[in-house]
Amino acid sequence: MDAWVEVSRPDGTLERHRIEGEQATLGRSPTAGIPLVNADDLQPEHMLLAPRPDGCWVAIAQGAKPPAIFHGKPLSAAVVPWGSEIEVGSVRIRVTDKLSPIKQDGKSVSSPIMVIMFVAIPLVGWMLLSDPEVSLPVAPDNPPELFDETAGCPAQGAPLHNAVEAAEAASHRSERYPFDAQDGIGAVGLYDVAQACFERAERGADARRMARERRVLARRINEDYRTHRLRLERALKFERFDDGLRESHALNALLVHKRGDVYVTWLILLERRLQLIMDQQLAAEEP
Repeated sequence: MDAWVEVSRPDGTLERHRIEGEQATLGRSPTAGIPLVNADDLQPEHMLLAPRPDGCWVAIAQGAKPPAIFHGKPLSAAVVPWGSEIEVGSVRIRVTDKLSPIKQDGKSVSSPIMVIMFVAIPLVGWMLLSDPEVSLPVAPDNPPELFDETAGCPAQGAPLHNAVEAAEAASHRSERYPFDAQDGIGAVGLYDVAQACFERAERGADARRMARERRVLARRINEDYRTHRLRLERALKFERFDDGLRESHALNALLVHKRGDVYVTWLILLERRLQLIMDQQLAAEEP
């Protein structure tokens, strides 16, 4: 059956995601079935959504914070009727099995117009309303490097103590990389700090181990980065806009710490343009 999730952001933007298959997870992780990039207050996989004829089964991950609020009360697991809204932290989520027009001031507003209201206005200067088809922005030439140079071992505190703390934090965050891309990015920097502090503490073997673990993790993340860019390029070339939207989600998650870079600005705009295209295609399929 057809089912969608409509996500309202604090800045007024609206995203619409189809629930693919029998169930899908929703959260801030790029590996979630419905990834909500930059929804930092959500868990990597915050909730499970499973469409049913009488509504959508919603289950919240155990211990997940912030809680999901449905009709003013915390929700742990239940079948919610189609058209219901659930508040989770900074976002409001609506589950629906049909893309119906929305009433505003007694007038019916069609789905494409609604999307333009929520998406085009935040993109000041982009004339989406004037184009019969939404054009995609041209990609800049050089994507940014993922990893910055570190400041080395902190001057304060004992080098060995700092090294051990950084190494433990790096190991913990590297394990979370499949769920949150920024944990992987942070882990690489922490391995650098641990290596520098072990060197200052004259623990050469430990310093070399940190360098090795940093190298392995950085190579893995960079390979994922290249793979997502290649997949995005192919998706755009062959106009597979759903694949392009998924890859732009993943790249945005990897580049949260690079806000302001021209490539990241392009990615954000591209993601919103692709979302608009997908919404227009869904609206065109309405009877």
